[in-house]
Amino acid sequence: MAGENKVLMPETKERESFFHRLFIGHGTSGSNLHSGGTTPSALDLGDIQGFILRGYRMPLVRHFLLTVSIPTEARKLLGRLVSGDESDAPQITTAEDWHVGFAPGPGDNPADVPRHKPDYCLNVGITWPGLVALEVKDRVPTLSFKSFGAFIAGAAERAELVNDTGPSAPENWIGGFGRGSDHVMVTLHAISPEAMTTYTDRLAASFAEGNAFREIWRIDGMAWTDTVDGKPTFCCKVPFGYTDGISMTTIRGGPERYTADHQQPCEPWLFVLRDEAENYFVPEPRELGLNGSFAVFKMIKTDVVGFENFLQSNKGKIDPELLAAKICGRWRNGVPLALSPETDIPAGGIPPAQLNDFEYVNPDGSGDPRGLRCPVGAHMRRINPRGQPVTGQGIPGGSNNTHRLVRRGMPYGPTYDPTQPYDGIERGLLGYFINSSIENQYEFVLGHWVNDSEFAGAVRLNPKSKDPMIGTQDPVESIFVIPQANGALPIKVTGFSTFVTTRAAAYCFLPSITAVKFISQL
Repeated sequence: MAGENKVLMPETKERESFFHRLFIGHGTSGSNLHSGGTTPSALDLGDIQGFILRGYRMPLVRHFLLTVSIPTEARKLLGRLVSGDESDAPQITTAEDWHVGFAPGPGDNPADVPRHKPDYCLNVGITWPGLVALEVKDRVPTLSFKSFGAFIAGAAERAELVNDTGPSAPENWIGGFGRGSDHVMVTLHAISPEAMTTYTDRLAASFAEGNAFREIWRIDGMAWTDTVDGKPTFCCKVPFGYTDGISMTTIRGGPERYTADHQQPCEPWLFVLRDEAENYFVPEPRELGLNGSFAVFKMIKTDVVGFENFLQSNKGKIDPELLAAKICGRWRNGVPLALSPETDIPAGGIPPAQLNDFEYVNPDGSGDPRGLRCPVGAHMRRINPRGQPVTGQGIPGGSNNTHRLVRRGMPYGPTYDPTQPYDGIERGLLGYFINSSIENQYEFVLGHWVNDSEFAGAVRLNPKSKDPMIGTQDPVESIFVIPQANGALPIKVTGFSTFVTTRAAAYCFLPSITAVKFISQL
């Protein structure tokens, strides 16, 4: 079955390098590596929160939700997190040169003395109610987020736009989310349980000091494990069993290197608030807005048992593993249908560097426009249509980059054991969808591409069709159509429920280091 020890390449050494690349860092050998071709110094990496531009690849994460108790003390504590004094408080991680344990990126100096990977990374997001509670709105008369109405409204008010309804509706969210007391998200990544305990204790003590913040909720995520060469090893699997972390968003001038593929790199203003942006004004005052970003924090419960039962219930129509691949757009071991539509173990294997190097529709209209290899309505093709003409981009082979997202997530709950499916343990995903425009990126993708049947332009999908994996479904009308070659009738699977449920959500501003200092000095 896909996802076990069916390797993507024939050599064990190459397989090890695949997991090394996903969890430890990306290689830099070869002339086909790029980060967009512009000068990385154009981005002020030391002023930008690190996880906007870099993947930390640490196996543990803990998210804290805080509410402001005493505003002056809360602002003072935020300043301590960017003071540069690690002995006083853990410091917010920036995107500057830290190829500590990783291969160097385009702006890093490979000749530098190798350093050790940090044992933690720290990031902070602030909601609009949080900025109000910190008294930023009262103390800064020029405060303006005029291009960012969604952020001001908040995740709960905008929930219907992304189909967070029914069980996913805000009234069902846990932990105080969407009720006005969800002020600050603090996210701690750690390299080990010991480091997680150490820095959690330090943070918790600082939250309480001077009654600055009150912690109202926390949750842990951890990379799942798989058996590699007989040993439990952290892997990049998500609850439905698919290998994750393959399709990376390349940012022009960014600090990381990714293997070149068919997609154009994204402009940095799509993820970092910058003056050259085409569709927004940087928030004012500039010391607050510049080099910041926005992120949607989400906790998403996954119905793993329901998904597996659904696959098996249709085995009379289609092989369950093939159906899983058609739903996602990749086999569960990561091999894309665009490169191998018939098997997850193509002859000769596919090197990891090529797993993301494909196109759905080429500039001349060739490729897979009808979805015979990968259905047009598959999850992966909806989330990132590449050159497919879709709503928001109608040119074959064109770029859909203006709607791209950076996703930083990790599973919660233990590794799923298919031999004990009914263990009663909740599993899902935690993390952030990072973007400069929540409206044009996160909400556009969820509202139009995921939950709309007409997202694919000239390709007519069933009017009731939505993303079969993460779309909001009604079993009475849900449908997923799998086109067949040579004029054969398409395979239609119907009657399935929603496989994901939003448990919590928050629209967060990710302030720059300069902005955190600015807030702390008000």
